[in-house]
Amino acid sequence: MKYYRIRFTLNPKFRGSNDYIKDYKLKIPNNKLYWEEPKFIGSVRNEKIDFQPYLLDIELFASAKVNDLIMDGGPVSMKLILSGRLKEIIESRRKTGMQFFDINILKKDIVYNNFWLLNMYEFNQDYIDLKNSEIIHRKKKDGGGTIPIQLNIESIIDFENAIEKAREKLEIITIEKLQLNDVKEDFFILNYVDGGIGYLVSETLKQEIEDAGCTGIEFQPTELSYNEWIAPGGEREKVYGKL
Repeated sequence: MKYYRIRFTLNPKFRGSNDYIKDYKLKIPNNKLYWEEPKFIGSVRNEKIDFQPYLLDIELFASAKVNDLIMDGGPVSMKLILSGRLKEIIESRRKTGMQFFDINILKKDIVYNNFWLLNMYEFNQDYIDLKNSEIIHRKKKDGGGTIPIQLNIESIIDFENAIEKAREKLEIITIEKLQLNDVKEDFFILNYVDGGIGYLVSETLKQEIEDAGCTGIEFQPTELSYNEWIAPGGEREKVYGKL
């Protein structure tokens, strides 16, 4: 079966505006900075929340369109923001490792209150076929910049050891092209992929989301790197139109 990375739409037709999010209205007491508040929802990095977190409302620009997937970023980067419709579909396909928190989407004078922020805390790194994936180590060069080096890694332990050694040198290792094996979930999350964290769906779940008419979502095949995906005339453009 094929698998796909969930991406927020790049199509102007569905974004409505390149300036999509106008403001993040944080609900943190005493005007505390969000990165200094461990109970703020965006400060929790994929761990189970066993307390009532401080949440937020997200305000869109007047010209932006309200989609089933809302662009993340700022204080809640790398967390999915979903409509109630999309939430129900995902919940029907996975039962563990997920928490949803009710938030509002604001636009002009309208409040859209059936939106949810997903905190996912169970990774499925064991689904990655490391031997056949493309793993890139961006090593520092003398004089500045980095050079991409492709690594050959076969085990999770070796991969995690390489990650730690790279961190000590302030270098980055990412999986650019994913190959998967022995996948048991239709919806799952992976670490150390392009952009840091990736949410993935099976072809079955992709079709269900599309059949429901959910908007704001593009599905990047896992076997393509991000640069291949967005290349002019490439697969993304054929399916979703020009940037």
